[in-house]
Amino acid sequence: MSAKEYFQRDAERETFYRTFYQICRRFNVTWSAATPEVRAFIEEVTRVTYEREKAKRNGVSLSTVKPFFGDTAC
Repeated sequence: MSAKEYFQRDAERETFYRTFYQICRRFNVTWSAATPEVRAFIEEVTRVTYEREKAKRNGVSLSTVKPFFGDTAC
């Protein structure tokens, strides 16, 4: 990765990390002190939230988003 690529802004990446930080705050999680189980939970909640928001922005059906931890009941 070049220096230019490193400093280039990526809107989707920023949106993902903004979602990640919001989820951490919502659940009062400090990432560096979190257990592996809590980290897995935060990662999955972030993924689902981000993918649902992205689907809405792109006009895609929410049914295309893989469910939380692959649970087909959600």
